[in-house]
Amino acid sequence: MFVARPPLFRVDAPARGKKPASKAYALDDGELTAILDKLRKEGVREGAWAISRFKGLGEMNAEQLWDTTLNPDTRRLLPVHLGALDVLQTSELINKLMGKGEAASRRDLMELHGDSVEVDV
Repeated sequence: MFVARPPLFRVDAPARGKKPASKAYALDDGELTAILDKLRKEGVREGAWAISRFKGLGEMNAEQLWDTTLNPDTRRLLPVHLGALDVLQTSELINKLMGKGEAASRRDLMELHGDSVEVDV
């Protein structure tokens, strides 16, 4: 089972000479650092770029969502394995946790296992 990974950051870089303005997406701080290092090496003035941070998919417009998470040519997929569960069991659990219309199943699951989880806030 695979889940699409949306980015955390978008970097908008200004036009540079004959190069048009560009945008790049980063999944994490490491990728963001790599993008900024590349811009510096290309001679982009420090701070000339704009960095946006996404807190969730609801903050993306339809075009961004397509480019980053839905388009099979550009999306990044994360394999999901949940311990000893097989693919079907993993799929069922992910559906309970994230599926539309699964609020009752989610609540039952949280009530059953809620006290056995260590939360890192």
